[in-house]
Amino acid sequence: MTTAPSTTRGPLSHIVDALRIDNHQLLVETLRYDPRYPNHNNDEHHNTTNNAGDAAAGDHHHSAMDDAGIHSAADANAHSSASHRFTDNNTTRQKLIFGSHNLRRTILHQVIARRVAATCDEGDKSNKNNDGATKKSKKKNQNKSQAEEEEELMNELNDELLSVGGGGGRCEIVKCSEVLSPIGDGSLLSSDGTGNNSMLSKPYNSNKGSNNPFEDTAFNNDDTANNNTDDNNDDDPTIITTYILRGGGFDIPSIASAALHRNRILSMSRYQQQQQQMQQQQQSRLFRFVFLPRMTEMERLLMKELGVQDDIIVESGNVVVSNATTTASAGAISSSGGGGAVNSLESLPIDLIPLDDDVLSLELSGGGGGVESLSGTNNHNSESDRGGGIGSAAAGAASLRHSDVEGCEADVVDVVARSLLKLQLLNQGGGGGGVGGESDVGVIGRVLGLGPLATAVIDRMMYLRLEEERMDTQAEEEEEDEYEYDEEDGGDYNDDGILEKNTVVGVEAVESPSTAAGGSDSDNKQPPIQALLVIDRKVDLVTPMLTPLTYEGLIDDVLQIQVGGCVSVKKSIVEPEDQNEQQHQRTRDTNKDPKVLLPLNDSDPLYTEVRDKHVEVFGSFLQNQAKALKESHSQFTNRETARDLSEIHQFVKQIPVFTRNLRSLKNHIHIAELVKSAAEATSFRQRWQTERSMLESESQHDTLEDLIASGEPPYRWLRLFCLQSLTSNGIKATRYESLRKEVVQTYGFEFLMVLNDLEKAGFLRKRETFFMDSMATSYSTLRKSLNLINAEVDPSNPDDPAYVSSGYAPITVRWVQSAMRGFLGLDEALKELPSSGGSGSGRRWIDIEQKCPPESLVEALKQDRGPSLGVLAKKFNESTGRAGEQQERKPVLLVFYVGGITYMEVAALRFLSKRPSFPYAIICCATEIVNGETLLRSLSC
Repeated sequence: MTTAPSTTRGPLSHIVDALRIDNHQLLVETLRYDPRYPNHNNDEHHNTTNNAGDAAAGDHHHSAMDDAGIHSAADANAHSSASHRFTDNNTTRQKLIFGSHNLRRTILHQVIARRVAATCDEGDKSNKNNDGATKKSKKKNQNKSQAEEEEELMNELNDELLSVGGGGGRCEIVKCSEVLSPIGDGSLLSSDGTGNNSMLSKPYNSNKGSNNPFEDTAFNNDDTANNNTDDNNDDDPTIITTYILRGGGFDIPSIASAALHRNRILSMSRYQQQQQQMQQQQQSRLFRFVFLPRMTEMERLLMKELGVQDDIIVESGNVVVSNATTTASAGAISSSGGGGAVNSLESLPIDLIPLDDDVLSLELSGGGGGVESLSGTNNHNSESDRGGGIGSAAAGAASLRHSDVEGCEADVVDVVARSLLKLQLLNQGGGGGGVGGESDVGVIGRVLGLGPLATAVIDRMMYLRLEEERMDTQAEEEEEDEYEYDEEDGGDYNDDGILEKNTVVGVEAVESPSTAAGGSDSDNKQPPIQALLVIDRKVDLVTPMLTPLTYEGLIDDVLQIQVGGCVSVKKSIVEPEDQNEQQHQRTRDTNKDPKVLLPLNDSDPLYTEVRDKHVEVFGSFLQNQAKALKESHSQFTNRETARDLSEIHQFVKQIPVFTRNLRSLKNHIHIAELVKSAAEATSFRQRWQTERSMLESESQHDTLEDLIASGEPPYRWLRLFCLQSLTSNGIKATRYESLRKEVVQTYGFEFLMVLNDLEKAGFLRKRETFFMDSMATSYSTLRKSLNLINAEVDPSNPDDPAYVSSGYAPITVRWVQSAMRGFLGLDEALKELPSSGGSGSGRRWIDIEQKCPPESLVEALKQDRGPSLGVLAKKFNESTGRAGEQQERKPVLLVFYVGGITYMEVAALRFLSKRPSFPYAIICCATEIVNGETLLRSLSC
């Protein structure tokens, strides 16, 4: 069957599975444990999470392995059977409040859901071992609304939390639909699951009989269809309020909003107690502030300024809960004034999120983003709805604004460097990190960086390795007596069931595809990450401004792929009704058109085949898939052909697969029709022609003026404006001032701040000159040196990555290709890389080798450069006995984009990776997934 799932996965599928399992277990164990009750396990958990925040601020109290999140996950596994967790005999209830819509989607659809996807897509083997997965797979054959999907995910999480008895009670999530307002005033936004903007705080309900000015009306949910009082739990001290926030300094408004919201709850609780004249003592209320991936010292000080400080103190191995109104120890909580509160500040080291087998992302999205349209309408076929004012769509790219506009480069550098440390720890399962055998613990032997931010990341990564080595050496003697190794059994666990320090969570627990297929352990090990290329987004600001022409890129451009790798579309699009029923439905109710969530990742085998196809090809590809599916079904159902019982049995087993593939095919056919109709519109073709003219260094100022006059959506126009500036080395001052006046008159005075931020980030440049414009610009040099334009590429049978935009190859992808030859003959092009703004190492690019024991970047730069990456791959194949250029035997090149990666670049890198002549299998990694609109909106927040 043509649409059957592929049995081959990416070269680092075992690492991807390990990350998914590790992220899920970290979240579950964090929700299970109660920081108020002292026991050894909770002490260690609290120390681990809080020290992670201290280390991020510069105080290195523990090893980089703990910083990377591996050690804490090991603790979660080891303590799952012994931890008291929530010690109440009854079920303890928690309410989750998220810092932003994007963070909520990431947790729900990637951290919680991806564990199921990773264990249920392997066919009959998984279904036999997991009855729940079988039931879920049957439901997957139907398109579900966003609310239904999220309800199912939370039910699965609660089943897991309630199923563990251990030494204490059970935990249940009673609510997770609320998000903190990005305004930072302590109010809440409630998600209705449709993507429309009904996410405003509900007005004060006078029928409640309270005149409390501090009352948080967002808690007063009038939806009592089920007569469930759990929704109105703002005055219930037994409900634990857990704020899940984006740490690392990326979302300060949401952190401030969480602290203010907590204060409002306490004010309301005390007011109600005074009104009711309650004399009995009340149980102290627990507020948990969980920071992903870690809490910085700046955030800790901010919380303290807002009246929230960590009340969980570890003294001599005992947990002491203490604040102004509450003192507790030895497991006993007492309240002296009624309405007391216990605050717990914790770090949850979840950073890398596997979106696909070959795409990893930190998902550093801007706070308050993720609302598809603030206008209340999201007509996917209309470009006008993509416009709107500032902040009217998802704000996606936080890292570039954080580093270039806000000047907080160190936060971005630190979180990226620590994620790279985690990957290197997981990489040790691949069989070595260097050709010369310098390392056998997964250290990436060859490291390159392009751009100042990339250089700073590598510098920080090498510094953390030095700190890890120093801490390990210092603690080596102390740890010798703590661990008991069993030489006969291999030493994975000691007698107490604690995971050994030389075991990485998830790697050993996940069976690699080659081993599962029956291969030997020595011949079929997955290839290690042999080389790392870190790319600063500022190396190529041109590509995000362009319109992609691949299926996945166009879906993101037209429908906006949400954080977490799914798209929300109206149900009528993927499940159209016939004309009579449609007219009847329209007259009955014209407003109700629920939306459904469609996953766009490796869980859909058809999508993995079609996502990188060109717009001229994916329509016919889907038609061929439909014909093949129909023919395979017709051949079996042909009555003239006799069938024996074994064939009938085999067909019955394939019915669920057939149904799933048919549903996926129908969905993508309808989405492809929508996307292609947008691509065939006159405005779309005119915009593509304008972009191509700018890429060839032609002036399009008159076109820009005409587009403003015609009412082009502001961020669509700003993409072209920035592209003109980037490709022509700026815009003359007189022309720039004229266009800026028209922007203010057309779109509003608030766009003056947007233009200023774009200038600060390097997207716009005012060129002061009194001479004739020079034809030699930075972009023109790169265009010639890197051969960016290839108009002869055939989209139906491409032989060059330039097919992704019908003739333009992304600059970063050309740099990847050039790295295979050691940047030979590109001295002039290397001079055009952005220079440092005073931070980092000050270099435009670096090429070094990592060794064991680790060394600093300064020492590494003193060494001679090694062979080119192409020669390195050849030596690696020779040293490991991997002859030929077979895809599954290629070494792995990790390309990390600091500042975000576009779907156009992902498609181009996948194309290179699949080419037999390219020596590496490429794994894409980024701080976030961006496009032109989300990138510009993030800079204008």
